[in-house]
Amino acid sequence: MINKNALHILLSAALLITLSATICHAATGKKKLLLFAKNPATWAIVKNGASGKLVYNEASGAFTLQASGLPPRSTYALVRYTDTPPRGDILARGTSDARGKLELNGVWHSWIKKFWLVAGDDVAGNVGESATLRAWRPERYLFEEKPLGIPCNCPEPEEP
Repeated sequence: MINKNALHILLSAALLITLSATICHAATGKKKLLLFAKNPATWAIVKNGASGKLVYNEASGAFTLQASGLPPRSTYALVRYTDTPPRGDILARGTSDARGKLELNGVWHSWIKKFWLVAGDDVAGNVGESATLRAWRPERYLFEEKPLGIPCNCPEPEEP
């Protein structure tokens, strides 16, 4: 039989760990959104496919996207898709390195809807401006795990 004091200590420790993790997350204000290559026929995540992690601060708007598994030396644009085809907003542009890795940084303040990493040639517009898709090649894109700011009863995917 467990001693009541030992049980009290264990429960208190578990509560403190939970609270400190919550406070730490709230103090930094950082959130993350995972991006994945998806099968365009089923929209299922492609196992061992290209992926990325978008870390952002809602208050300051600062963000960093790190992606890997992309075609080397290819241009990309981080786009917020607004469900009004074929329009969106361009948050950042860049080129993957020789190993297929990409890092984009910037500031954005509207953290709702869908966020995609699309081939740079497939979208017209400059950073901070409206985006217009000129081609649709979803097999080359990374898509959000779930839309932001929209209630979703979605299972959390594993981080790449």
